[in-house]
Amino acid sequence: MWEGRAIYFIWMEIMKYFINAITAFRMFKEAPMNRNIAQFLQERGISIEPYAVAVLLCFNIAIALQLLIRVYILLLGCILSALVLFLLLLGRIGTASPRVRIRKPYEINVAELLEREVVPLETTEARVVLQGQVILVSGAAGSIGSELCRQLLNYEPALLIALDTNETGLFDLVEGLRSRAHPCIANIYPFIGDITDVQRLTRLFAEKRPDIVFHAAAYKHVPLLEQYPDLATRTNVLATYHLCRLAQEYEVARFVFISTDKAAEPVSVMGATKRVGEMIVGALAKSTESPTRFCTVRFGNVIGSRGSVVPVFTRQIEQGGPLTVTDPEATRYFMTIPEACELVILTSAIADQGGLYLLNMGYPVRILDLASKMIRLSGLRVGHDIGIVYTGLRPGERLHETLVAADEELNPTANSKILCVTNKNGTPTLATIVQWIEILENSLQRGDVVQHREHLFEIVREQKLLSVSVN
Repeated sequence: MWEGRAIYFIWMEIMKYFINAITAFRMFKEAPMNRNIAQFLQERGISIEPYAVAVLLCFNIAIALQLLIRVYILLLGCILSALVLFLLLLGRIGTASPRVRIRKPYEINVAELLEREVVPLETTEARVVLQGQVILVSGAAGSIGSELCRQLLNYEPALLIALDTNETGLFDLVEGLRSRAHPCIANIYPFIGDITDVQRLTRLFAEKRPDIVFHAAAYKHVPLLEQYPDLATRTNVLATYHLCRLAQEYEVARFVFISTDKAAEPVSVMGATKRVGEMIVGALAKSTESPTRFCTVRFGNVIGSRGSVVPVFTRQIEQGGPLTVTDPEATRYFMTIPEACELVILTSAIADQGGLYLLNMGYPVRILDLASKMIRLSGLRVGHDIGIVYTGLRPGERLHETLVAADEELNPTANSKILCVTNKNGTPTLATIVQWIEILENSLQRGDVVQHREHLFEIVREQKLLSVSVN
């Protein structure tokens, strides 16, 4: 009777301490530091759970045995030895097939993808121009606009007006700066507004009197805008024209228009609207009534920006693939978001009146090579872990981008990273620009999307026939 109760008591103690061991291990594993250690080992194929359970069990049971009689030590020793052996075998099974270390795509440094040196540009000249000024950034919630705002605050402006229709994006921008305790956070002024709303922008200019404008707001997705040339024109052309006019009216000192390499020999609606925007800026710069120094910055694809290929590939890798590439021979010029914004900021300080500038972005990158590299840098194998499929060029896309058109030439500037683009055919007059704006506005009122697209490209073609003239 006594021996039976002793056995029962021993088994109850073993179960109690077994439960305590599991509970203790779970608490150990959930601690932030230990959880990181466990994840680190697990990524290298090492399973620590069987070993930890075995150690904790042995420790707790050894304590329990000190409180019990020693008659059944041999039997208990056999049971415990078998249990420990079983757990150790489980541990060996867990380490028999180590898993590949998978690197998360967002951990990849974009410099690894570009295969070129990303050198910060000098900003001494920019500080002289920007410090203590009232600066307006349109499209401030976008990838370029938000980074512009973050960098511009470092120049200690008197006021930084962040203009966008995206309420959530503006909120996130301001809260992000506040969470990092930016010393100039009090100088940012988020303003919800649409650049096509001329009356609202007029009130903003009249009240805040900006000294410098960085115009980054635009529709930019090439295939999508092929379906909506009217909306692309309304935002990228007409709104740009009226914003430039407001800059003149309220005597803004500097106006920087952000363009794209797709404006060179445009084949897409997006590229055509940006090319017309470049002509508007150039014409207003040459007009005799302009107190504002206008300039344009043209660059290629911004790697990592919303809608660019890298975030798309990142999502596809996280979902297990495949990665979608339009064509195995497709190439693009790339630059980083900070690099693009540094160029824009520096150009605002060194630009000549009406100048068109672009960054020396090195050689074009093949999209297929970019996709393959992102897969490899994630610790995966191309074609084995994740495949690549070809979808064909979409409407408005071309196989290879160009930085300059046939009637343009590149010239060096004082900064080796910045080049000046000169158009051999000169700039349209302001009167010609006004006539074009009227044509586009009338076309929008008629609502004929096909005809409107034709008018847009007619303007681009007509510009090539113009010679230099003065308003």
